[in-house]
Amino acid sequence: MSIDRADFKRLVNRMSGMFRDSLGGGILERFEDVSKLLFIRMYAEEHGLEGQLTAKRNESRRTVYERARALWEQVLSTEKGQALRGTRGTFPEDVAAVVRCLSLFDDVRLTNVDADVKGAAYEELLRDTFEKNENQQYFTPRHLMEFVVEMASPAQDDVVLDPACGSGGFLIGALNHADCDVLGLDVDDRMTWVARINVLLHNGDPYHIECLKGAGSLSDIDVVNHALRDRKPTMILTNPPFGSDLADEDVLDTFQTGKGRKTRRRGILFIERCIDLLDEGGVLAVVIDDSVLNLPANHDIRELMEDRCVIDAVVSLPDVTFMPYSTAKSSVVLLHRKHEGEVQGRVFMADAENVGNRPNGDPLYEEFDDAEGRRVLKTDLPTILEAWRRFKQEGAVPRSYLPLAFDTVLNSSMGLRLDVNSHHPSSKLAQTMLQRSQEPVRRLCDLVEFAARDIDMSAEEDADAVIPWIGLGDIEANTGDYEVSRIPRKRIKSAPHTFKGGDVLISRLRPKLRKVIRIPEDADSGYCSAELIVLRQLPEAEALVDMDYLSVMLRSDVVFGQMVPHITGIGRPRVGVPMLKNVRIPVPALSRQREIVARFREEERKRQDLKAEIARMRIREEQMRIHAYEDSLSAAFAA
Repeated sequence: MSIDRADFKRLVNRMSGMFRDSLGGGILERFEDVSKLLFIRMYAEEHGLEGQLTAKRNESRRTVYERARALWEQVLSTEKGQALRGTRGTFPEDVAAVVRCLSLFDDVRLTNVDADVKGAAYEELLRDTFEKNENQQYFTPRHLMEFVVEMASPAQDDVVLDPACGSGGFLIGALNHADCDVLGLDVDDRMTWVARINVLLHNGDPYHIECLKGAGSLSDIDVVNHALRDRKPTMILTNPPFGSDLADEDVLDTFQTGKGRKTRRRGILFIERCIDLLDEGGVLAVVIDDSVLNLPANHDIRELMEDRCVIDAVVSLPDVTFMPYSTAKSSVVLLHRKHEGEVQGRVFMADAENVGNRPNGDPLYEEFDDAEGRRVLKTDLPTILEAWRRFKQEGAVPRSYLPLAFDTVLNSSMGLRLDVNSHHPSSKLAQTMLQRSQEPVRRLCDLVEFAARDIDMSAEEDADAVIPWIGLGDIEANTGDYEVSRIPRKRIKSAPHTFKGGDVLISRLRPKLRKVIRIPEDADSGYCSAELIVLRQLPEAEALVDMDYLSVMLRSDVVFGQMVPHITGIGRPRVGVPMLKNVRIPVPALSRQREIVARFREEERKRQDLKAEIARMRIREEQMRIHAYEDSLSAAFAA
């Protein structure tokens, strides 16, 4: 019987349930036991030994169990199976559960299941089983892992290392891309074992996947090289634990970026170690948090990268990429060890807004299915990958990919910042637009006052009173649409801003979302999040600027481009109020401003109409599918 990804996952979940309902045991132990049975079943199919795992008439459970255990020992005696020996290599002791699980394979051949199907389902089970722990481990989303592998593009003769391999996702990606050699290191012996069996399930060699306790891949370089059998990686693909510090001064002193320090972020040390391990010309593709790329305190690691490597690409990821495990803003960096005399060239950069992930970790899908009715992840990664390939072929990114992808020259005058924001084309475009403006250009602080937080909501009086409230979640990105909610006063834990009719509110948090709204003149006053800056028109500016026009301009490229180089923060990127005060706005005559607002509103009306029509078309399509299904049922019953 052929099975798909969902069938495979259900099969494995049933196996786990059989162990749970028999002798119990934790989910981690059950996962290991299920993995062993999956592997011996695949081994039996490949060697024509399925009969050893099939119960015969009137045969006792113990007899079937002993044959299965003998087959496991036979697996361990093979060259690849040697990697599964040790404390985690014992066969499951639950006789009843083992025999019940084996009976599920009577009508299924695992070798007929596509490797990608097995891999996807197995990795989903890994995510369901393992949670982030003290080693800062969490799973790289499969589509992001595949994207990183495709960018690096391993070849058959590559030796690919992941020095923080976890369950082996990047190694599996490399094996799926090319039949290359893979090496893996990790500090967790359970995850190392999982990586080994994962590699075996994908027909790879698990022999070079090792557990390094203590500092792991940050241990003494000789210890690391010994664990790698002195093999020199030609490619490193990794998502290291960048969210924690290393405080062992003896270890720190062995690093250029750690010497003389009491602590240093592991992510920074991992980059230095990866560069040390790479062969000349070797490629490093690493996921790192943006503080490595832009904070002044991390200038030393950027100097090391520039001195010893050529930066090939930087791809900015949205802050939901690793949620719910991490909110850190991160990027994919691709570089290679310099050949002697090689110089830095133009760098490919991209700014992904969507990578198919919701803040709770669930997949984010497009509004519409593909032509075959399958759900499609909402992600910019395929387009970025296409732009990257064009860049490699042509030496430049075609303008049609702007602003998603572009190429640039690294600017040492900016403190050698490597983050996408500091090189974003919107910044240059904004400066050009301002320079060429035929209209007067004024600073925002010359047009409006920045209203202060003048109320303390912590007072107990009227704590249950319901107040009008606008939070960041009440404002739609890019459009200027918003809702006023009503909440009990006591829910406000910090001093908010107050607003009144006629004000403009702009979010300084996540400026990319362009959350700017205009409060109508006749609207009631209320309260809003402290992340929303309240702009109130200066009396002397009434003859200069229309506040509706100002709200439109604050969502424009000319303003966003001025903000981009100044966005800071890892988990919650924002711009400072002093920067906002100095944002420059083209200010034409009031009549012209009102024409621009009218045109904007007309375009917005068309957008809303189009959105409504698309929704109606989707409903009609769904109704047609239901009718077709009902017709097929009727025909089946009639037959």
